[in-house]
Amino acid sequence: MKRQFLVWAVGGAILCLGSAAPIQAEEKNSISLSAPPQAQILKIDYYLKIHKEFAGGKQALHFEVRIRNISEKPERYSVAVSTPDGTSAAGFIPEKAKKAGALPVLEPREEGKITIPLLTEKVANSFSVEVESVPVE
Repeated sequence: MKRQFLVWAVGGAILCLGSAAPIQAEEKNSISLSAPPQAQILKIDYYLKIHKEFAGGKQALHFEVRIRNISEKPERYSVAVSTPDGTSAAGFIPEKAKKAGALPVLEPREEGKITIPLLTEKVANSFSVEVESVPVE
């Protein structure tokens, strides 16, 4: 019984490592980045994940962007991601206010993130990520 468990565990590890190889190969893609001086980009990551609203539940390319407000005043940011074939999507950091009646802003030194799904099944060779400061309403 213990030997059978060991065989399944080793086999599972090999399958997991084997499936990670294509993702590592895709990480050689180039990302063009544009950001204002008051936004520090902490992380940009992308991956394929099932998106139930895309073609009946197909995989879609998701971008995760994490930033920090390094200005001395509260800020809100617009994040846009696009590919050379014209696929694009955008959103705000923060998406909504923390409290009812408050403004949706990142306070100085506060971090925020957004996950943006692009409705495409393929990973492009290059991406454009644009971060802009937007007026707080």
